[in-house]
Amino acid sequence: MSEKIFEKTGEVKIYGKGSLGGKGTGLVKINESPIPHTHRLRTRILATTYFDSFVDNGGKLDEKNFIIFTSILKELGNIPISVRSSATDEGGLSPRGVGPIHAGENTSFMLPNNHSDFSVRLEQLKQAICHIYADFILKQPPESEEKMAIVINPIPGIFDDTLAGPFYYPYISGVANSFFPYALKTQNPDEGFARIAFGHGYATVLDDFPVISMVTIKNPIPQRFLSVGQGQQYFYALDMTKNKGLQGDEMETMKTLHVRFANHDKVKLLGIHNNMITIKELVQNNHFGFKTGLIKIMEMISKRVTSHFQIEFVFNIDFKRKEEEVGRFHVVQLTYLPTLRFETIKMPERTGHTYLSISSLQGHGIKKGIKYALVVSPFIYTQSMHDKVVRNIADFNTKMREQNEKYMMIVPGRLGSTNRNWGIQVDYRLVDRAVAIFEYGVDIAGRSEPLPENSSLSGGLYGSHFLYMLQGGYDEEQKRLETRMYGTQGTHFLTNLISNNVIYGFIAPAQDLIDPWFFSGSNHTDSLFVREFPKKIIIYADSKNQRCMVSE
Repeated sequence: MSEKIFEKTGEVKIYGKGSLGGKGTGLVKINESPIPHTHRLRTRILATTYFDSFVDNGGKLDEKNFIIFTSILKELGNIPISVRSSATDEGGLSPRGVGPIHAGENTSFMLPNNHSDFSVRLEQLKQAICHIYADFILKQPPESEEKMAIVINPIPGIFDDTLAGPFYYPYISGVANSFFPYALKTQNPDEGFARIAFGHGYATVLDDFPVISMVTIKNPIPQRFLSVGQGQQYFYALDMTKNKGLQGDEMETMKTLHVRFANHDKVKLLGIHNNMITIKELVQNNHFGFKTGLIKIMEMISKRVTSHFQIEFVFNIDFKRKEEEVGRFHVVQLTYLPTLRFETIKMPERTGHTYLSISSLQGHGIKKGIKYALVVSPFIYTQSMHDKVVRNIADFNTKMREQNEKYMMIVPGRLGSTNRNWGIQVDYRLVDRAVAIFEYGVDIAGRSEPLPENSSLSGGLYGSHFLYMLQGGYDEEQKRLETRMYGTQGTHFLTNLISNNVIYGFIAPAQDLIDPWFFSGSNHTDSLFVREFPKKIIIYADSKNQRCMVSE
């Protein structure tokens, strides 16, 4: 097959015609931008015509394209590679400008690409592409016109022959946003925030163990002020023995390791305390030029992007050189985020009836005409009910989409977390008709969150708070001292919530007003039920003054 190849600025090659998808479009933009201390990432993009061919061929790859796959693999060489989804609805771009965000909803694969037999490596690449297409098609509603492009990159990182086996991972992975909407009064929200981790980037976009928060990027809160998260205890790494075949689970080539399995000489350069990585040397002491380098990256992109944005990046150093050498950044993704306005919301002095009033939330604005509340009872729900509850949530969300209705939710614990001890694991697409989500923050003993971190990392079965910052105390300094950083900012689920301006609130049952009516629909056996309001309600959310009210 003679396929047209388009060579873009830098290290980008585009195969085929059609859209490049969200990731592809962002990487083209990054490669066109001269960014200090940032190396261009070799990028190969299969445009959406390859997806069209897959669909037209009955869900099979066109053998005529195999010569292109072979060429790409030979060009990139025998090094670990990422094969990532780049759907047309992923990057926040639409014909009308910056639109809804759908981050982390599609499958991607990290491949060792180290097998001695090239045909085995090629077959694993083909399987990855096929799984990405098939999974995307399965998730699309019948009326969807979205398509899938695919981005293939080398993975910048280090090889580590650990006691657990041979692994490969970036030294540092991170997510950074240009705007921090929940900064303290003494902080500048335009300085953004970052979520960073030792090892592979899944640790920064998923929500299953604590990593390091950097709030803000220019003037981060000193680690001694953070009462939660003394460091990072686990990390993700690519298992270099998983180099044959794929079953379709994007995490099948990855492994979670305790930091004690990592090379101690490399880890200690980041800062380590009580067997946990603090990354203090990079964030607070600017070791290897990390902090100043990240600032320059964000400033340069800000000059070229008119909206708020999010980047995913990796940072590596050459361990053969002297410690004072500057490290190397690679920006692996650029996502455009809508610029939201945060004006004071006028709360009504009188209402027909108030169902809920809370003082800890994110999201901003007024949501009108809400008819339904989907409730998962914190008094009945147990982890054994998890899968059934997720199926019922998805079914209800589909029904609301078909009826063109929006709804609110009340759930126990942290919705969207991959750690089921913290809450219910759902993809954002399964709740995308919800305009407001409220977590009922009590643990099995009935105590409201937060609990001391040394007592329980999650604060109890239902007590973990999704909001990444809780402020307490009577003055600004006290708020700083009592800031709790779970570091969930930057995760895919939270990015979707913030970008689509979904109200997310925390119900402290001992302090907030909540009408028991929400739980009166239970039959005492099913934890999930739907309540229909007698009259359509309005949700007022003022994140500037931390007040939210649900009323008639």
